[in-house]
Amino acid sequence: MDNSRLTPPQQWTDRAAKELEKLHEDAVDADKKFLFSEMWREDAIRDRLIALMDKCWYCETSFVRSPYHVDHYRPKSAVVGEAKHRGYWWLAYDPANYRLSCHHCNSGGARYGSQSAGLGKGARFPLLGQRAAEGGSLDHELPVLLDPVAREDAELVGFDSQGFARRRPEQPYSGDEIAQGLCRVDETIRMLALNSDLLTEGRSALIESVIELVQLYLIRRDDAVVAQYARKRIDGLTQTTAEWSAAAASAERLALLAHDHSGSNSPPAGQAETGAAEGASGGTEPPTAAADDHRVDLRTLVAALPPAAFSSGEIALTGRGRRGPAKATLLEDGRIMCFRRPMNTPTSAARLAAGDDTVDGWTFWSLTVDGKTQTLADLRNTLISQRG
Repeated sequence: MDNSRLTPPQQWTDRAAKELEKLHEDAVDADKKFLFSEMWREDAIRDRLIALMDKCWYCETSFVRSPYHVDHYRPKSAVVGEAKHRGYWWLAYDPANYRLSCHHCNSGGARYGSQSAGLGKGARFPLLGQRAAEGGSLDHELPVLLDPVAREDAELVGFDSQGFARRRPEQPYSGDEIAQGLCRVDETIRMLALNSDLLTEGRSALIESVIELVQLYLIRRDDAVVAQYARKRIDGLTQTTAEWSAAAASAERLALLAHDHSGSNSPPAGQAETGAAEGASGGTEPPTAAADDHRVDLRTLVAALPPAAFSSGEIALTGRGRRGPAKATLLEDGRIMCFRRPMNTPTSAARLAAGDDTVDGWTFWSLTVDGKTQTLADLRNTLISQRG
């Protein structure tokens, strides 16, 4: 999502500058509560955001008779978990900090079956490193939450054939993720409930349609009429303004990859070539885990477990948090199923289960292998010591 073309009317900009001056004056008193003029709600801004992308910039759901939220990517008046932080008040009237959001992403309300998916983004804005000083430069901040206007963030997300968002397995973890044992994609999926029922059901149907269209295009590309029809439909579903276009583009890549693996040497024409060139993307089997991946996800640990541990295809995980006992299952590919949702990392799965943004999944989850019950942290430490 490119928001560089967002230019507010001059009158709005002038008023915003005056409001920002008031905030700077109030900021001198550390105990004074900021009073904001909610200018971001005005049509002068909201209509321009809608014109850039008429869907939620986070989950890509189209708005149908629902309110548009103008979200502050960096929250303006508070930061969850930091009682003394007054928020990024100096960005309150900066359009570059605005993101168009649906109610579910911004304020919660999504569901996992009968289970609430949580409160949404709101004022949650965790970092992998240090937070900027009040009013200071943001250049060295490392947000956990993926930013929909950052291309490098969008390229981290893929989708499987069931419509679940997930980290694209060919994308390496950053050094900061490894150091803190967090996956930014998993945490974003969890905080925004990007795998809620509504989204996975809609994406799954879309992915199925795109795959069928790609197959039709490849099989009948010698028939100009049929090929043009299929290509036009694919292009319409994958254009960035379409609902869940990222999932549609992922489905196109998967279908082209499957075509390549089928042994056909005939390259598809037009836009399909781009998808094929991108290679394995969201939803494919993950490559061999890197040496430090065991500090973030479970693929390395799973590979080290005795084959008999997965005699039933999965291992039960148990934990206890604020909500009481929690259960999940560890799959052979290293993913954790929690509330019937796949998570790549123990910490995000534990936070989903416990409803707690501060839980460490490695000490939260326990499992029993060969009659011995231990935490995932114990299992990890054993593996590290054996390799050391």
